[in-house]
Amino acid sequence: MGKRLRYGGVFAALAVVETTVTYAPGAEDNPLARWLGELVVNSANNARGRRALDRLRAAISVVAPDRRHGATLRFDHGLVTIHDGIVGIPDMTLCGDYDVLVRALQLPFTQRRDLALPALSFWQNGWLRSAADLLSGELKVYGIFTHTRLLWRFLRVTAPAS
Repeated sequence: MGKRLRYGGVFAALAVVETTVTYAPGAEDNPLARWLGELVVNSANNARGRRALDRLRAAISVVAPDRRHGATLRFDHGLVTIHDGIVGIPDMTLCGDYDVLVRALQLPFTQRRDLALPALSFWQNGWLRSAADLLSGELKVYGIFTHTRLLWRFLRVTAPAS
């Protein structure tokens, strides 16, 4: 059967969906798209990352202009399709040099009860550097103010297993 959710006094049974990462034509040849696909698959293997992945329903574009690569990830509650380049109008776009993107998407999280928080050693693990990249303009996040929760969940999905 699956999970049971209560919504407005009515129980709805949902089938448990396995994570499926699908590459659109052309995305297999894009190293950025392959790397993002590996991050999503690794996240699906642990419970905390899986929970964040199941909550995502959006299109997120990641662009590395220094390497001339871009990818769009379309999340649909555990199902992920990765496209080469920007496809459609994404809900959020991350743009920066490849090294800046790697640093930003590999930020560690710690788990306190059921809340995902940045790791406690704030000064040593890259959070401060990524904040400086964001403030200096090396990392641009289009849609950060309108989709803050989406950014937080996406960072949780791409974070290394804790």
